[in-house]
Amino acid sequence: MISLDPTRPLHRLLANVLRQRLRAAGYDIVRHRDIHSLGQHLQVLFAQREIDSIVDVGAFRGDYGSFVRRLGYHGPIASFEPAAASYAELARNCAGDDSWSAYRLALGSRNEVRELNVTNSGDFSSFLERTPYSAEMFGDHGRVEARETVEVRRLDEIFDDCVSTDACRVLLKVDTQGWDLEAIEGAHGCLPRVVALQFEVSVNPIYHGVPDYLDALREVAELGFVLSDLVPVVRDKRHHVVEFDCVMVRPDS
Repeated sequence: MISLDPTRPLHRLLANVLRQRLRAAGYDIVRHRDIHSLGQHLQVLFAQREIDSIVDVGAFRGDYGSFVRRLGYHGPIASFEPAAASYAELARNCAGDDSWSAYRLALGSRNEVRELNVTNSGDFSSFLERTPYSAEMFGDHGRVEARETVEVRRLDEIFDDCVSTDACRVLLKVDTQGWDLEAIEGAHGCLPRVVALQFEVSVNPIYHGVPDYLDALREVAELGFVLSDLVPVVRDKRHHVVEFDCVMVRPDS
């Protein structure tokens, strides 16, 4: 990490040069203390809402589970990942943690078998097809290189098999590359035990068929949740937001 003090002339000059070059490449640089921290918000949420379990849908290689562990959350985590290679890494990453379980499943609005587009990077694997905007944004990163047949289940039908029956203050995190509302729809039967939802909403879709962010926020609000946090995930070269990380909570929890 480069540490630049903007109060010192030479550092200010270097920071300006670095900022200009990064902007020419489509990126912004800001001082660390100016960045809103999703992690800080989640730490407050864990404490205030007394989160007693996390359901991690679209776990990839276990990034989110490791993230919340670093934030100080020590409770149970149930992680779901359908792609074979990503699941294998997820299973390795949580193997030494007795409170963290991994399941090779996709979650959706109905029980079925579907074809998953598996990308070269893994993190763009999706049931949906990429848009031209996505190809413009990310180029070869996210290129589909294989398709896997995966099992899809409704969360509310397997919830008690994966989450302790004592858990009643659950955080449901969903990051499924355009499939988030489908996964949430399949959780309707267990939502009374969910006090917080974290999911992605799309402003400039990178997959075909992704709901508009305003429609997504409205749909989850109709389930009894209110907006708690909205954090840009990435911006494009025109400085337009592509996606937000969204946190919504029950107002009475």
